[in-house]
Amino acid sequence: MYDNLTVIIVIIVVSVIALLIVALLFASVLRRVRNARTYQKLDVLRLEYRRKLQQALSGGGINELECVLRTNPGSLAWRAVEDVLFEFQADRPPDTLLKPLFLHLGYVNFYEKRLRSRNVLSRASAIDKLGWMRAEQSVPKLCRLLDDKNAEILSVTVRALSRIGLNEGLLAIVERLPNLLGRSQVTRKAMETALLNFGDQAIAYLAAYRTRDSDPWIMSCVLETLSYLPPDTRSAGLALEHLSDSHAEVRSKALKVLGRTGPGMTDRLPEKILPLLDDPVWFVRLQAIKTAREVAGGAAARQIGKLLFDANWRVRSEAAEGLNRLGDCAVDVFLDALKTKDAYAKESICEEIEKTHCMNRLIEALGGDDEAMRNTSREILRIMHSLKFSTPLTEFLAGNGSERAKDEVRRLIQAGAA
Repeated sequence: MYDNLTVIIVIIVVSVIALLIVALLFASVLRRVRNARTYQKLDVLRLEYRRKLQQALSGGGINELECVLRTNPGSLAWRAVEDVLFEFQADRPPDTLLKPLFLHLGYVNFYEKRLRSRNVLSRASAIDKLGWMRAEQSVPKLCRLLDDKNAEILSVTVRALSRIGLNEGLLAIVERLPNLLGRSQVTRKAMETALLNFGDQAIAYLAAYRTRDSDPWIMSCVLETLSYLPPDTRSAGLALEHLSDSHAEVRSKALKVLGRTGPGMTDRLPEKILPLLDDPVWFVRLQAIKTAREVAGGAAARQIGKLLFDANWRVRSEAAEGLNRLGDCAVDVFLDALKTKDAYAKESICEEIEKTHCMNRLIEALGGDDEAMRNTSREILRIMHSLKFSTPLTEFLAGNGSERAKDEVRRLIQAGAA
């Protein structure tokens, strides 16, 4: 009896489970069919409103556009019009007729109401939409969201404000940098990208930040952003104040800003930059090479040349690249470096010369009219050939080039063989 009851219970349970599986599969299929039909209708509506918008734009007036595009909020037509407006806006500057349409058709008000939603995804989507709509009237409400505790809301709000581009939003972001960056609520890369979206107007706010916070993480973000904005004396002033900062990241970013200030923008700048070529941190020395090359030019060649012997290979490579970019004034520096008795150092320098294509310039100089440059180049190439760095020489002989230079190379190789 009990065995029969057990069998019946098992059959019932299996049947219920099977029915549930079938029901779930049916619901899934039904949902897909419904979604497919919805998307088909949306595609048709998009085509229709795209055509209407194109016709209305050729007519010109915003009143005509409103009449053509006005629909019931939340409907499929509403979604189709929104998609078409975003599509057209992507190909046009934000000051065209399309920008106020989002306001007049009710989209701005619709998404502002969603800012109060308890659903994080719904709020984040609304914030993002307002940003793409360039909804300037929504900036005060978006600024209040910068005090939210949710990292996703903070990130999307910063992006939205940067797309809108008003000073009010920029000031709100800068004032909250300790909260936004200090607790890693917004990644530094996302913050830098957002600040750059504000363009030149961000310089004044960021350059004034030195009076508000001394957090090295935040200050390095501020300086990194300024390094991508147009050169400005205010940016240079902030960078100069942090050249001797105790944090290497800040020193490095300060150097990066000063490397773009341009000659003559700041008095006595080279003498402030060159000491950092001896910084104890390798990436500071690397950035100092780039900045010294831009600011001091040939005057920095000798000190950059010392870093050809640096313990860090990245610094050695950058020093060789920097000297190569300085041109003929750095050739003597290369020759002096190759006269060292340190075989490892000499080989490292030869490798860097090859990698930066400086060797091609040296070979070409053999066919030039500058006697001093020709003699220096010949001596460098002789030393490199003696250390078995000869491949570029043989490749040059096999290709097109100055016959005078080729004769010099042949003599150099023959002398090495002898």
